[in-house]
Amino acid sequence: MEGTAWISLLLFLSSAVLLIVYVKSTFSLRKMCRACSVAQTSDEVNHLRLQAMLASIGDGVVATDKDGNVIFLNQVAQDMLSWTPEMISKPLSDVSVLADENGKAVPIKRHPLHRCLETGKKIIAKDYHFVLAGKYNLAVYISATPIINQKKEVVGAIEVFRDITKEKEIDKAKSEFVYLASHQLRTPLSTINWYLELLLGEDAGKVNSEQKEYLQEAYDSTKHMVALVNEILDVSRLELGTLTVKYETVDVRPIIADCTNEVAPMLKKKEIKLVTKVPDPVPLLTSDPKLIRIIFQNLMTNAVKYTPEKGAVRVTMELSDHQVSITVADTGFGIPKNVQDKVFSKLFRADNIKEREPSGTGLGLYTVKSVVEQLGGSIRFESEQNKGTTFFVILPLKSALPKTSNAL
Repeated sequence: MEGTAWISLLLFLSSAVLLIVYVKSTFSLRKMCRACSVAQTSDEVNHLRLQAMLASIGDGVVATDKDGNVIFLNQVAQDMLSWTPEMISKPLSDVSVLADENGKAVPIKRHPLHRCLETGKKIIAKDYHFVLAGKYNLAVYISATPIINQKKEVVGAIEVFRDITKEKEIDKAKSEFVYLASHQLRTPLSTINWYLELLLGEDAGKVNSEQKEYLQEAYDSTKHMVALVNEILDVSRLELGTLTVKYETVDVRPIIADCTNEVAPMLKKKEIKLVTKVPDPVPLLTSDPKLIRIIFQNLMTNAVKYTPEKGAVRVTMELSDHQVSITVADTGFGIPKNVQDKVFSKLFRADNIKEREPSGTGLGLYTVKSVVEQLGGSIRFESEQNKGTTFFVILPLKSALPKTSNAL
């Protein structure tokens, strides 16, 4: 083959290869473009679906970026709080104004969504109100959840809130009814109790041993009913915000001694050893002695009641950093791990306790926690089943709360 022919063939093959490469590259490019177009369309569809889903939720929904700037408001949130789409991209602090149960403004750092952004954990709050037109008239249940990317970084948060104003009003009406009913019950019970004491003391004539046994059972039952009514009244006052707090200098020693006398019969019957340790000089609290008594009475009674025979109960106090630490420890039945998060709930009693002591109310620890928090303190516990429970209470030496409490 001549040289010119070889050159022509090489040119032809080169052209063919270039053509094939061109066609393939063009085809791939078009394929990629179509894929990108499909992906873009898919993202848009997913975005629209997400918006539709959020818009259809019956609760208010707000989403922010990691800096707390609003990036989404659903229609329910806008209607519920008179918000507008113009609020998007603004800081949440410019949009959302919260107040606590007393009508006091909640700092933005304590806002559930901001706490969620800071901690990276889900935050739930049910004691807040949204402020509308200068009034805190919208009670809400708030749930704030962080948005976390694949790198485990918090890139934003979503807050969902529900109007529970009517639920709060119903709860208040229930508490008012319970308060009135309990108040009316206390007077006749006190009268019955008084007459039974007269009969047991034989002030109205002698009674035989069998009659005395029946009267004693009736007297014990009446005392239990009076104690139950008093507990219900305390809870109702706490929930209605009508519990008057009277501050004075409080020495806890006579309170502990009084509570010790109350549980003395149980201590003797069950052969339980009670040890109390109070620092000398004793720390004096500026608080309400009646509320301090509620704390000691409930914790000490529970400790003795739920400790088996020949067990031990220890009550101690320590002073540090302008606050008092109170510890009530027992060697009792303990609290199962799976229900420890419910211990301070109203009317809750653990199954292992109900089996041994069916007469409890489930109001004691709920009341204690409410009282402790009203006095500006905190309470926690540690427990192991069949080994005992220890409650830790911290109270300020001087309470700065208002004279009329507005709790729960």
